[in-house]
Amino acid sequence: MLNKVFLVGYLGKDPELRVTPSGVQVCQFTLATSEKRRDPTTSQLVDHTEWHNIVVFGKTAESCSRYLKKGSQVFVEGKIQTRKWQDQNGLQRSTTEILATGVRFLSKAGAKEAEEISKDEEVLRALQNADEIEQDQFDEELPF
Repeated sequence: MLNKVFLVGYLGKDPELRVTPSGVQVCQFTLATSEKRRDPTTSQLVDHTEWHNIVVFGKTAESCSRYLKKGSQVFVEGKIQTRKWQDQNGLQRSTTEILATGVRFLSKAGAKEAEEISKDEEVLRALQNADEIEQDQFDEELPF
């Protein structure tokens, strides 16, 4: 079985960040994707926009909330999920959303910030690797 989605689009509104009672950060935003379709009655090409509800968790949620805004262009990788619940009036409701496993910022401002975060992560990994190398060298110098 495979449930995989790739989308490139623009945010329809600023992302909303909240924290669950267990402390997990959750960011939600809407994403618009567009395509040209031929109108069957006029044979003219018309734009068709599809709106997607995106949900992001953890550190990615924090980054999305911090660096994205209405109109930002992003690439989203994730899976489709439909949730069902009962509203205040007792009616059954459902919503389909994309649970994002990855978000790449494509707009200039967001991409620049994401690049800086990525560089920080590379420096941190390099420092961790250096610590591991030093520890290995230390272990080799022990006479027992």
